[in-house]
Amino acid sequence: MSASWVIDLHGDVDRATLGRLRSVLGLSEIGRLGDDWDELFGEVRRTIAGVSANVGVWRDVDSQGWRLDIDLLAESGDSDVQNLLAEVQAEVEAAGVQVVSIARRR
Repeated sequence: MSASWVIDLHGDVDRATLGRLRSVLGLSEIGRLGDDWDELFGEVRRTIAGVSANVGVWRDVDSQGWRLDIDLLAESGDSDVQNLLAEVQAEVEAAGVQVVSIARRR
């Protein structure tokens, strides 16, 4: 079974911020910010730092917090995964969004 990671994001995400985040990560444009029940706001399957992964940006309905879910599509070495996470963090921060934490989902 391959690994899954969660990257928690800080702050409110408005339309412009979401657009930048989608752009830098190459995410699809789905979900409506004005709909309180929409949770998934973009997803993509891509190779990052040599690792194939599914990436999605989510808004929690209850807390209104934002996160990225990263599901690796194959087993990868620790250094490859760390490179992937570092690249995603750099892309997120380039969009003007702060990363709060990065954790492996068990």
